[in-house]
Amino acid sequence: MKKVAVLIRRLPMGTLKCSEALRVGVGLTLSDNQVTAIFIGDGVWSATGLKPQAIKGPEFKKHIETLKMLGHRLVVDEDSLRLRGIGGVWDGVEVKPRPEILKILDEAEVVIPF
Repeated sequence: MKKVAVLIRRLPMGTLKCSEALRVGVGLTLSDNQVTAIFIGDGVWSATGLKPQAIKGPEFKKHIETLKMLGHRLVVDEDSLRLRGIGGVWDGVEVKPRPEILKILDEAEVVIPF
């Protein structure tokens, strides 16, 4: 089993990058991969209760729910949340301190940045 980290670093609005990153993560589950989606920097907004469909933006919650349902990890950087004043994330998304995020990245065999 290969450890794959999908690193989501950008705002989810005005771009398809977040939705595509999560869709790639879901696709990677079709092979023998252990996928971890990591939300860091402005990417942490994707782990919150945003509703992109309200402005006709791309959907990403369904990808988050699919990854959770399939037993893969979703983690968000605690420092990035704090710097942006964000208090909550989707259920099932783990909030981890930066050293743990770095450890996950270090242990990954493949890191796919978005």
